[in-house]
Amino acid sequence: MSTAPLTPVSVLDDAEAKARAAACAMVPLLAATVHAQFPTGAYLVITRHETDYDGEYLTLDSVRDAQGAPVWEFPDVLSHTAPLPPVPADVAALWAPYDPRESHTLLELAERIESTAPNTFLEFLPVELRTAEEIQAENDGGRTPLGIPLAPSVCALHGDECPARGHAEPSAPVG
Repeated sequence: MSTAPLTPVSVLDDAEAKARAAACAMVPLLAATVHAQFPTGAYLVITRHETDYDGEYLTLDSVRDAQGAPVWEFPDVLSHTAPLPPVPADVAALWAPYDPRESHTLLELAERIESTAPNTFLEFLPVELRTAEEIQAENDGGRTPLGIPLAPSVCALHGDECPARGHAEPSAPVG
């Protein structure tokens, strides 16, 4: 038997490693995009739902500030959502051919990230930012909400002038 037309398993291993690296790299893009759309937001909250037939699915819940108050709440049906605020052109270009102003586009990227390596890149929403209903649901056996931090220690949009738990517009040039 000739092995010439066969592909070694390492090719699949390499492809999966590249897919995981790409998925990990998408989390900061998603965070920077939502941060640009909702500058006072600290977390993008994503809810996981279990189903009887195919495991689980994700929904966008809200954007919350550093105290856990909602800055934006996503409707149950994303197709009925008005476009989200625009993002800088250089960030929008990273989404091509998709439109990051469409809520379903944000959700689809979160789903792609999660499906590449389930329970790897999307973290739990900190307890202090969860609602009483979310905590009670978790205590009753429900799923813990996920939270993507929107303002990293060094903001991808504004550099060091954007603190970790807030947003500061870059200083205007003097002169």
